[in-house]
Amino acid sequence: MNAREAIEMAIEYEAQARDRYLDLAAKVAEDGETRLLLEQIAREEDSHLKRLTERLKALKLMDI
Repeated sequence: MNAREAIEMAIEYEAQARDRYLDLAAKVAEDGETRLLLEQIAREEDSHLKRLTERLKALKLMDI
């Protein structure tokens, strides 16, 4: 596995994690506080996803 493949895999995992937290917030959270917590974690995962996407773009520009 090279750096590009590792980042692509990480992007996939981050997207899955974000979606899982949003699903939990919508379907499982029993109260508003828990829903907000899960939504916040989902936003953090989304932030990771965006950073990884930018790194992948940089690697592609460098042809790595």
